[in-house]
Amino acid sequence: MKIARLAPLPLGAALALLVTGCNAAASTPSSSMSMNIGYTAIGAAYADLYVCQDQGVFKKNGLNVKLTLLNSSSQLVAALVSNSVQVGAGTARTTAQGIMKGLDLKYVALPISHYYLEMWGKSSITSVDGLKGQRIGLSSPGSLGDASLDALLEQKGWSGSDVKKTFLKSSPAEVTALENGAVSAIVTQPPTGTQTRAKGFKKIMDFTRFPAAANAYTVKGDYLKKNTKAVTAFAKSEAECLSILHKNKSAAIASIIKHSGNTDRSLAQYSYDFFEPLWAKTPSVAPQLIDDAFTQAVATGGGKKPADPAQYVDNSFVDSLVKSGYIAGLYK
Repeated sequence: MKIARLAPLPLGAALALLVTGCNAAASTPSSSMSMNIGYTAIGAAYADLYVCQDQGVFKKNGLNVKLTLLNSSSQLVAALVSNSVQVGAGTARTTAQGIMKGLDLKYVALPISHYYLEMWGKSSITSVDGLKGQRIGLSSPGSLGDASLDALLEQKGWSGSDVKKTFLKSSPAEVTALENGAVSAIVTQPPTGTQTRAKGFKKIMDFTRFPAAANAYTVKGDYLKKNTKAVTAFAKSEAECLSILHKNKSAAIASIIKHSGNTDRSLAQYSYDFFEPLWAKTPSVAPQLIDDAFTQAVATGGGKKPADPAQYVDNSFVDSLVKSGYIAGLYK
């Protein structure tokens, strides 16, 4: 198993590579089945990737995969542009901003179609309304936590000044900040924030009520054209590994423990029970969620929304698995 952490590349520098034509993906041989997959946070949300690696599914389908933990969601676009990763998993709001800056990206799979985060905080905060005026820890601007908190603010009719966003660069740093009193609450995926319950913190809410393209799998358009076989193998692996998550609880929990950085089996069990209803069986990308992602990207970062956001969705790989009966067969 290969897991790495990618060194940061500034988005501006990465986009400059695109503009000047320094396109590493164009030189990637179509016969190559090596693939670097970037994901943006430690936690059970990426159990599909963990299981694919641990159960040998990628290898079985002809892929030599390296999983790369990116420093934050803000690094996702830069990693794709520089070809440091060929497939990126992260909130579509971030990648939509890259598209509006001229990057050709395609969304090819979506294993979870809701925000999958929780908010944990001080026991004195007894309701969501108690968050007004409080300092809330997040990993980085544009992160999934940032997007989910914005969704909550919109639902409540609050302005951005009604809470104090504090960006701490990583999920572990959020936990530390909560424990030392630097923030009143944090937004993370299980089991990262969940572990704070052992120190007296409480769950304030979760964000699963909000639909979103939360961890859409994204590739560059030119990579997709030149590496159809590899993307086909990835989609097939993804479908199989989602079925493993639904059908093999023990394997899922073992992978969550192995990769989440927390060996507490009760936390892994909690995480599995949280995510199992959220994991898709057919990981198609809903065009409406991508449309919503562009709307959110414009609202938070400016730019012009494309006339047809659906042009950046390519469900052909998942659709072929549906039409062939492959996905249905995984659940027999």
